[in-house]
Amino acid sequence: MIDKGNWYKLEDAEKLPPRAKNLLMRRYVNPGMVKLFGLLGFEEVWASSAEGMYITLNDGRRILDMTGGNGVLGLGHNHPRILSVREKIAREKRLEICKAFLSPYVAALAADISSLLPEDLDYSFFCNSGAEAVEGALKTAEKCYGGSRKGLIYTDHSFHGKTHAAMSVSSLDESRSYFQLLEQCYRVPYGSINAFKEMIEKHRQDVCAFIVEAIHGTRIIFPPEGYMREVRDICTKNEVVLILDEIYTGFGRTGYWFAFEAEGIVPDIVCYSKAFGGGKASIAGYTVRRPIFLRAYGSTKDCMMHSSTFSGMTEECATAIEALNIFKEEGLIEKSRKLGGYLGERLSALKIKYPERVNDVRGRGLLWGIELKPVFGLNRISKNIFSEDNQTLASLTGAIVLAALFGRYNLLAYLGFTRRNLIVFSPALIVNREELDKAVSVLEEVLKTPWPVLISSFLTKRTIKP
Repeated sequence: MIDKGNWYKLEDAEKLPPRAKNLLMRRYVNPGMVKLFGLLGFEEVWASSAEGMYITLNDGRRILDMTGGNGVLGLGHNHPRILSVREKIAREKRLEICKAFLSPYVAALAADISSLLPEDLDYSFFCNSGAEAVEGALKTAEKCYGGSRKGLIYTDHSFHGKTHAAMSVSSLDESRSYFQLLEQCYRVPYGSINAFKEMIEKHRQDVCAFIVEAIHGTRIIFPPEGYMREVRDICTKNEVVLILDEIYTGFGRTGYWFAFEAEGIVPDIVCYSKAFGGGKASIAGYTVRRPIFLRAYGSTKDCMMHSSTFSGMTEECATAIEALNIFKEEGLIEKSRKLGGYLGERLSALKIKYPERVNDVRGRGLLWGIELKPVFGLNRISKNIFSEDNQTLASLTGAIVLAALFGRYNLLAYLGFTRRNLIVFSPALIVNREELDKAVSVLEEVLKTPWPVLISSFLTKRTIKP
């Protein structure tokens, strides 16, 4: 029994046994989350350390991490140069936060971002999370028109965050009946240029921005050839601010610094986060084309209208500067493109070899999804495990495979957002060919294991016998 009066110190937290950790999580964090992690077999373990491509668990197992921290770990776990720069800032007692001075770290980081981006994408604001970057980008577009235009167009299958404005332009239908959303947000099908044209025509005097992902990173959905270029032309013609969400796909994930480069376009605002912080810093940002930013926030009267308490903290910005230099100096963008082609070939071969298991394989760079065919006959099991109505057969199919990869073969992957039968491989860009081969071989071992064996192991939490 947990005593609410207990007070934990750092050393107490580090010594918590799995059962006590789970009890605390269940009582003070989220009981549903504990149940979900338990279904996947993750509740009894904890990462005692992590380095490069590997996580060492408290039970001694060494796990090959093919998640890349869901896009955060572009440089892997605890990159030595990232650790070094953070230690330097602490050792030298650098001023962390003070709004009375202009930070050289913010200045240098903004200059580096500008040099990465094309044309006049010059002005940056740094914040804490991708959702906060999206909020700032949406506000910039609205402020640009002085409040005369407030409409926002977004696409289905989109995800831009879980704060109110970001959620208002995301296709999180399960959330819409619970939370207050922004008005004047108009949804169009992703990839349909005709639907976009019609929406622009209908709300020509109202729309200030269109927010879209060059690739739907959480679902790995690509737009039709030429779609993004036509979107750019329509936005230019109608003076609509084009916001590209690169939070998931930025910094080499798709084999380019930013995914929109493959489309040959330039957005008006680009949002980014995740890998930006080198796997250690909680930092995000958005960068705006010069005329739009100056119109929105260029005057002394308006220059502080959008701000944040923790914007531009020294250690976070210094870490991001070092991360960008590592990406550049170690050639990780080119490596992502080259190794990504190899990974795609290996996974596509599995689709041919196991057509009864694999429905689709798609990706670019070091972002690939393996869409599984849902297993019929799991309906009864699904109802017994999940009490919520929104759990699907596809969710259970993906969960069974994910648990097998982790429980028996010491490989960590994750499931695509809302498409829970999509097994995603998005390893850190430091991955090598041997590690990719190992991941594909492990996946093949699971794919060729009979479903009754996988299901039995999942239900009993026992590892699969090879």
